[in-house]
Amino acid sequence: MNRWTRINLILGVVAAVLLALHLWPRQIMAPTRLTSLDAGAISTIRIEHGERLQIALKRSADGWELTHPGQAKARSHRVEQLLAIARASVERTLPPGNDLAQYGLAEPTAVLVLDEVRIAFGDRDPAQRSRYVLLDNRVQVIDDVYFNLLTLPPRHFTGD
Repeated sequence: MNRWTRINLILGVVAAVLLALHLWPRQIMAPTRLTSLDAGAISTIRIEHGERLQIALKRSADGWELTHPGQAKARSHRVEQLLAIARASVERTLPPGNDLAQYGLAEPTAVLVLDEVRIAFGDRDPAQRSRYVLLDNRVQVIDDVYFNLLTLPPRHFTGD
């Protein structure tokens, strides 16, 4: 075997190894969830805007009820949309010690309270379609679609 054949053989092996590494199935990591809450165990939901209560929902034996503003039976499938926020995928978590004002979290736009868990919603991330949230003194980034659920009127949940 001459020198050029040996070099070509080594290059072929290196190329095959690189191709195998490129095509090898990567281990898929489970996404980080915003909370570990079980949606089936949540019994109260509150939506606040500017420290004013906008919507309050309570689970009863008959399902979900709107308790503020007014009283009405809520549609479970629409309340489930709010409960999905608890299991939202976290796109990234920012390092601690950041100034909350730069993310719109010093005075949150909206606050979702699931039982006793408080999730504050701040500004949109200007680079993506996502939103800054504050939970347990950690700034995290989730999809902006969840914030849109907090802006819906009470009649969305009752079907009126």
